[in-house]
Amino acid sequence: MSYSQGDSLNADEKLWGMLAHLLTLVGYVVSLGQYIAPLVIYLIYKDRSTFVAFHALQALFFQLLALAVGIVLVLFSIVTLGLGLLLAAPLAIALAIAVLVYTIIAAIEANKGNWYELPLAGRWARTTLRI
Repeated sequence: MSYSQGDSLNADEKLWGMLAHLLTLVGYVVSLGQYIAPLVIYLIYKDRSTFVAFHALQALFFQLLALAVGIVLVLFSIVTLGLGLLLAAPLAIALAIAVLVYTIIAAIEANKGNWYELPLAGRWARTTLRI
């Protein structure tokens, strides 16, 4: 779901909203960066811009949800003595592709000034920020 309010936002807010999402991708190269980058952006902007805080918080929540699903897939593989890997491996690949695609879409929408909501994480961020 996307709510457009691009006209009332300045260029910095749009940029940092976009970076909150894109920097999570760098985190897959730099250890824990996918969690640290949006958390730092959220902590800096939580009192300065609701728009940036929303995008940073939902980027963080989205990465945490992906981590939780990944852990479930690994545990499923272990519990089934590796047989579950036949199902878990394709699901893990699908998860990685979905995270990449949704992250890019959210970054583009944030750069347009839209309040784009990622699945599950967007509602969680709105509830947390009370917006």
